[in-house]
Amino acid sequence: MSPLNIERIDGVPIAHIHEDIDAANATATHQQLADALGPDASSLIVDLSETRYLDSAGIDMLLRLSDRLDHRRAKLILVIPDTSQLKRLATIVGLSDAIVIHPSLPEARQEAAKRPPGQVAAHPASGRTTTG
Repeated sequence: MSPLNIERIDGVPIAHIHEDIDAANATATHQQLADALGPDASSLIVDLSETRYLDSAGIDMLLRLSDRLDHRRAKLILVIPDTSQLKRLATIVGLSDAIVIHPSLPEARQEAAKRPPGQVAAHPASGRTTTG
């Protein structure tokens, strides 16, 4: 079984990681996640609900991925349930200061549906545009 599988819901790639992320697989996982983001996607959700362990290489991989997405004006959104062992780790290392974290996939999908700052949206009635 692959350590992750990727699905698209409403155009948003969602990666479900089924294994621990450590020095042995962080580079390959980073590449798979980066490849999952299509040219028009503005968000990538990484579901860590089934992940039990992240070492420093895994944390670094997530931070580097977030930076890479920031350069593309896209955002990384993590799913870490409140009951997960990773929740405490994320708090200790301040992961939520750098990456958006939600406790459930539905909440993460709502976040992904938000218009990114600076993106132009048309007002259907008037034809005007605004930036967020």
